[in-house]
Amino acid sequence: MIYNEADHFSAGANLSKALASARNAQWSEIDDLIAQGQAVMTSLKFASFPVVAAPTGLALGGGCEFLLHCDAVQAHAELQMGLVEVLVGLIPGWGGCKELLLRKQVALQPCDPEVFVSAAFDQIRQAKISNSAAHAMELNYLRPTDSVTMNKDRLLADAKHRALELAQDYVPPRPNCVWLPGEPGMAALKLKIDAAVQRGQALPHDVAVLAHLAKALTGGEIKMSTQTPENDILNLERQEFMALMKLDATHARIDHMLTHGKPLRN
Repeated sequence: MIYNEADHFSAGANLSKALASARNAQWSEIDDLIAQGQAVMTSLKFASFPVVAAPTGLALGGGCEFLLHCDAVQAHAELQMGLVEVLVGLIPGWGGCKELLLRKQVALQPCDPEVFVSAAFDQIRQAKISNSAAHAMELNYLRPTDSVTMNKDRLLADAKHRALELAQDYVPPRPNCVWLPGEPGMAALKLKIDAAVQRGQALPHDVAVLAHLAKALTGGEIKMSTQTPENDILNLERQEFMALMKLDATHARIDHMLTHGKPLRN
């Protein structure tokens, strides 16, 4: 069970610590943090027992990624959930890109890989946050098999019931693959980025962030649609996250969010 009694499930990782490490060029420390986070998420997903989360309030960034890796989510009806890393100049690095791709691949099948990759790209670049648990299902942050509790006082009990139900004949999931479109998909997303620039919706650092996001979601240099194992996508996420973490423009966004509580446009 993953649950707390605070007003919010989790608003994400410790940005202050990440910024301090970046300003001291402690890249191995940051890389280790991302690797450890990915290992935790992978352990959650493939554990020999069912993992059920019971979130309420905000579940943003890393908090959202925790929920994406659970067997089941018993969500409070007013859950606000989303991958918002682009607001601080980063991309999801703890499996958020990978899990959203897997869910879009299922939700939008049958379709060309470019279609569900583009859907995941749009959702992450817009930092979409659900305004309810029902909306989170529409966005594929929650699955049709996840459940909603209206009364917050019943949330933990309902989640416990769900965990016991799953435990009766539980079989862990097996690692999956995603059809990534490679260079053709990367080119298609580049056109989207260029269009956003033309409309005045993307500033210079937005372009950098979205280019790294596009590479993580498409597989980058692969030549054509390729079945890509989950772990390979995690490695891509980590690589592109670290590239963005080393940019001064990212540091400026993180600092502005910590200081002013709102995103910097740069």
